[in-house]
Formats: sequence, C-alpha cells, structure tokens
Amino acid sequence: MNTRKCPSCGGEMELSISNKCLICPFCDTHIDVDMQDDGNTGMLDERMFDFLWNLDSLKQHDNVIAVLDSMRYCLNSLKTTESVSKYIRTTLLTDEDVASEGINQKRIDKIMPKIAELIEPGEHIIVYGDDGIFSRGKEFFVITDKRSIFVNGKKRGAVLHREISAMHLDPNGGYPRWKLNNQDSFAVTGIGNKYRLQGAIAALICLFAAEQRGGKEKTKLL
Repeated sequence: MNTRKCPSCGGEMELSISNKCLICPFCDTHIDVDMQDDGNTGMLDERMFDFLWNLDSLKQHDNVIAVLDSMRYCLNSLKTTESVSKYIRTTLLTDEDVASEGINQKRIDKIMPKIAELIEPGEHIIVYGDDGIFSRGKEFFVITDKRSIFVNGKKRGAVLHREISAMHLDPNGGYPRWKLNNQDSFAVTGIGNKYRLQGAIAALICLFAAEQRGGKEKTKLL
C-alpha cells in the first residue's frame, strides 16, 4: 500500500480500527484491505493516554469502530483543538439536532437560559448535541472551549476539561457513550447515528484536557 489518498476526493484515508478497510473521513469512501492485526492500536499518542481498553471486545460493534476511527483521525491527522473544532463545525454538523456558534444558532439561543449559569463570559460553544428522544431541548450536552455541560430535564452539571482524568468508552450494546471521569451523568452519546461526530468530540475533549493541564498528566481511556 503506497498511498492513502482517497480515489474519490483526494483526502487522506485512515485505516479502520478493525484493520479491514481504509476510510475517507471526508466522503466516507471505503476500500477493503487485508492487514494482520498485530494488537497495536496505532491510534493515539502514548504520552497523552493510558490505555485500558479491550480492543477485541470493542471491535464487535460497528458503531464503536466508527467512533474510534473518527477519534484516531482527529488525534493523528488534525492534532490540535483548533483543527478538530473546525472539522466538527465544517464537516460534521449537518442537521438541526446539532449546532455550534453561528450554525443552527436558534437551537443554542433556545437552551442558553438553562446553561447560562454554568459558563463564563467569552466562553465559546463548539458543539451542542440534543439527546432528547421525545422532546428537544430537555436532554442535551454542550461542549465549550473550557468545559463539557450536560442537561437532563432539571438536572444540570458540568466538568472542566482540565479536571477530566479518564474517559470510559461504553459500547452500550452498539450505541456507544463516552463517560467523562466514568460518570453516567457526564456521557457524550452519538446523537442518532452521528458516531463520527461522537469520536471527534471525544478527541477534542482529550486535546483540551491535555492542553489545559499543560500536558502534565495522562488521560486514561477505559
């Protein structure tokens, strides 16, 4: 394999976590490959993360593979909070269940009264995702450049990125969730079938955590 350029759009393709195909994160082109899994994730910077995953069990779920592929692309190819934030805004926010500043702004304006006390002046909302199955605006998460915010009905909570020491990937029967500091109340879901977005958000949180802690402490991926 001498090139990883996508034949459809020319973008850089990434090896799937299953090692069974190359995936273009821009146009979703798949190319089957035959590679032996050597047990090395080849995913993330080991100086930033401690790995406690059982990859064999995670690979049983296609949606989990999609999440990990997206996370790997963001961390290996984009590498910075600025680049990942731009990728999320320009590529992955494609329907009204997700939003960012200036993108589906009416959704953010509607939920701002519920989170105003949890954010500081000048804090930027990078992505809003609505989990509500029956009613929008009642169950959602908001990722800013300083913290992750979670609202479930009248329950509200937030965690600063610099205080996130562990992220638990829960396969959840093929509907993965990222639990920050392994807390059920701080869970980033896929928002329908948006698993590439979920992986990118996980990468962004990890990068913010490392950046805001000055790279002094690893994040555990559980």
